[in-house]
Amino acid sequence: MVAVVQAADVPKAADVARTSDASAPPDAKVNALLRDDRALATWMSDRSFEVSAAKDELTAARADYRDSQVLPNPNVDLGVSNLALGHSNPRDLPLSKMLIYGVGVSELVELGKRGPRGDAAAMRAYAAERGVATTLGERVADARLALGRLLYAKARANELDQSLTQARAAADVAKGRLDHQALSGVDYDRLLIDLGGVESDTLRAHAEADAAQTLCDTALRSRCVIDDVDVSVLSRADIAPQVPALEQRPDIAQLSYQAQAAEKDATLAGRRAVPDLTFRLGYTRDTFTVSGDQAHTLGLTVSAPIPVFDQGEHAKSAALARASSLTNQRESALARAKSSVTSLQTRQQALAAALAKIESDALPRVDAVLRAEEHGLIEGQLDITDLVLARRDAIGLRLQSLDLRFELFSTNNELRQALGLDAALLQR
Repeated sequence: MVAVVQAADVPKAADVARTSDASAPPDAKVNALLRDDRALATWMSDRSFEVSAAKDELTAARADYRDSQVLPNPNVDLGVSNLALGHSNPRDLPLSKMLIYGVGVSELVELGKRGPRGDAAAMRAYAAERGVATTLGERVADARLALGRLLYAKARANELDQSLTQARAAADVAKGRLDHQALSGVDYDRLLIDLGGVESDTLRAHAEADAAQTLCDTALRSRCVIDDVDVSVLSRADIAPQVPALEQRPDIAQLSYQAQAAEKDATLAGRRAVPDLTFRLGYTRDTFTVSGDQAHTLGLTVSAPIPVFDQGEHAKSAALARASSLTNQRESALARAKSSVTSLQTRQQALAAALAKIESDALPRVDAVLRAEEHGLIEGQLDITDLVLARRDAIGLRLQSLDLRFELFSTNNELRQALGLDAALLQR
């Protein structure tokens, strides 16, 4: 039997679109996220798989710490004995009058081990907390770079679009002069060749913008949307004058906690030489009272291993070696961080000075020259060679200004990461 589907049961395309839009993640507003570091950190904290994995590791480390504080489970034993092999003595006693039943509860009491084990677990939980901050800082830096690259690529494409429009307008004017025999064919061809170069650069810029769009969408797990191509966002002064000490950077602090945890492991291993005690309280029901035994008895025993073969010396050596390795890694990371910060600050100052010089001096001059050359073309008082050179200079300087602005933005982003500023955004 074929079911008949009524027209009213078929969802309309608009309804389907509204349903999918409701379940789709919100758009990532590029300018807003670049202006608000904390909003960007919150965005990545909620959406990054790597940050979620680091949070899971933190949950596991905290559970391990709580587990280290739990007492060992007691052991319960049941037993029956006095089963005769062969003939029983006396021969006429039934089995129920000969058996001895026992039940006991044992508990292990560790000596000198719970403290180091708990301390090691606590250090690893602290290290996992710093691991979350480190991962978040890395993802925030990657996301900010993807956002900035998209804005830079769009601005570059827009700049070339504007230059292409100007070049086409100049070509139209030149075509009119050519038609009136006020311009030679060679000069007109040179202008068209220059126009073709601008068109090629524009197409490549748009392709790079499309690639940057894909990378940004992937990094932020949402559609990156630019409301306004405002390149001033890239040069926002967001490096705090008072920066934290590099020793407090989460990845360096994480190595410190891991080294301390390994030292606690060494302490724990060294205490294997101290035997743990096992206490047992037992009850015995003896039915073989014909022999004069007591029918009901309690017993208390204490047992301990003899630390002859394993005193933890090898485990202690391994733990101390790990602690030394982690300490050396920390010192290496700290030295690299100091060097990186110094290098980035030097580069930042040089790029800022170069950008300021271009924007305050060179760009106004080259724009004025280009306007004069274009006006001369309209008035018929200009050599085409001068116009082509002026346009190339103007396009080159504008793109150089954008390149320097993005390079300064990337350097600031690296400097934030080197200082650990992004990792501390959501720390309480």
